[in-house]
Amino acid sequence: LPPFLRKQWYQRRVAITAGKMKQVEKRLDYYTRAQRLVEIPLLKEEWEKSQEDDKIWWEEKEAARIEMAIKKREYDISTRKRLLRMKDDKDAFVASILSQKEMQHQEEVNRFEKELMRVREERKEAKKQEILKQLTEKRRKEQLAKEAKKKKVPTATLR
Repeated sequence: LPPFLRKQWYQRRVAITAGKMKQVEKRLDYYTRAQRLVEIPLLKEEWEKSQEDDKIWWEEKEAARIEMAIKKREYDISTRKRLLRMKDDKDAFVASILSQKEMQHQEEVNRFEKELMRVREERKEAKKQEILKQLTEKRRKEQLAKEAKKKKVPTATLR
């Protein structure tokens, strides 16, 4: 075929195809609308049934939750009663442990104070001995100085 006929033939085919597509689209649209019109009441009915089922499920779950809460409360009350019976024993036990710890602490404090007093006494005695030694040394030097004066010996030779 010559090119200009080929072009016309091609344009006609496109127009025919577009028309057929438009007709198919209209049929499909009509079919979809009709289907929706039929389905809408069915969907509403299904939704209402779903709502009823959800409500029943919720009520069952809520009843189970309330029952569990009641059981937990009863258990908590019984546990509280048991713990209250044990409270006096616990208090006595804690008091005995605290008194033992206090006694141990007091023993440590007394031991520390004794050691502190001993160290202070030792330091005091050492200081006393040091002072006594210094005084003795000073007196000895003074005595030597007096003797040196008496003998008229120069003090430079003593050193």
